[in-house]
Amino acid sequence: MSSPVEQVTELDPGSHRDAARLSRYLVTALLARTADEGARVALVIFALERTGSAAVGGMLVATLLLPHVVAAPLVGGLVDRSRRPAAVLAAAIAVFASALAATVALLGHAPLWQTYLVLAIAGCCGPAVTGGLTSQLAALAGPAHEARAFALDSLSYTVAGMVGPATVGLAVAYASPSAAIMALAVAGGLGALGVASLRLPAPSAGEQTRAVDLFQGAREIVRNRALRTITIATSIGQLGLGGLAVVATTLAAAAHQPSRAGLLLSVTAGGAFVGSLLWAWRPMPASRAPLVTVWAMVAVGVPLALAATVHSLSLAAALFALSGLFTGPFAAALFLARSQLAAEATRTQVFTIGAGLKVAASAIGIGLLGLATDLPASAQLLVVAAFPILAGVAGGVLLRRPRAVAGGHIDAC
Repeated sequence: MSSPVEQVTELDPGSHRDAARLSRYLVTALLARTADEGARVALVIFALERTGSAAVGGMLVATLLLPHVVAAPLVGGLVDRSRRPAAVLAAAIAVFASALAATVALLGHAPLWQTYLVLAIAGCCGPAVTGGLTSQLAALAGPAHEARAFALDSLSYTVAGMVGPATVGLAVAYASPSAAIMALAVAGGLGALGVASLRLPAPSAGEQTRAVDLFQGAREIVRNRALRTITIATSIGQLGLGGLAVVATTLAAAAHQPSRAGLLLSVTAGGAFVGSLLWAWRPMPASRAPLVTVWAMVAVGVPLALAATVHSLSLAAALFALSGLFTGPFAAALFLARSQLAAEATRTQVFTIGAGLKVAASAIGIGLLGLATDLPASAQLLVVAAFPILAGVAGGVLLRRPRAVAGGHIDAC
């Protein structure tokens, strides 16, 4: 049986070449995203070692994440207008990796504001690691194979979400938190080199000569009803899902098994891994991607709401895994919908804005959970589940079935 990567390219005359190019993209994306995901854990541990303050660690992570939404339009616009989009993305990822490495030299040895400044710069480059890379996948895979390619890309996010923290854990256990940061920086640097080697098509000559418009992608999101709906719905849904790690820890502690928090998150990631593979095997038609996105978000939230009603941690883990199973198709459908709905001239900007909003919403969601610490664990889990359920239902109601239009895009009627 052929692999998912081979299935993406098996019908093309240059299938071996295309499969190799897609494989290189996936390895590159995995390296860069491992650095991104691992940094969110490593910075807290590193701050505890250097400063003795978990609060400083939390501020470091917030400083890394929040600039995503501010810088997203600029990063996307630069890539959309560049003659060498791979070079722009590679440079941004290289700066991200370098900034992580710089924290090792700065934290505890220089004024704290300098570390915050360096991480803010890294955060401004963050959209290149997420939406910036994903936006280029359609050009690599070709229109006939976008659905499977985006499923594989969503798989890279899931794997990076497991490998990043695991890398940090191993490095801390056998070396030190600073070694963990440096390992992530090396992964990011290798990812940047991989991106630089990708042959990404440049925009048309007319688009290259236009100045970067920071608001063009945002205007397109606002004007296109389907794109606007999925962008708002997924951002609102992430307000809850962003706090899932916090709630998993609270739930395990309430069951007097705090070590099982890792199990809950692991089975969620495992479910997402399986869901992405299933989508790659049997993807839905591109025309249904917006609806699949919002209803898959509901399917992510419902098992979490049910988990709030059970008293067995094992049963809760099974429901977490079921929730994760729908995360893979949700991410793949979201990527496919963005690719199909966005105009080519602003596609990267649409991707980076969408990704930036989700990252910012996740950070805000963690803060909201911090305000709900006095609630029982089950109530906190209901809060987490309510956001994707309500946002998904509202999105499903607002979206009518899209129809195909000329140029291979879809739009709402």
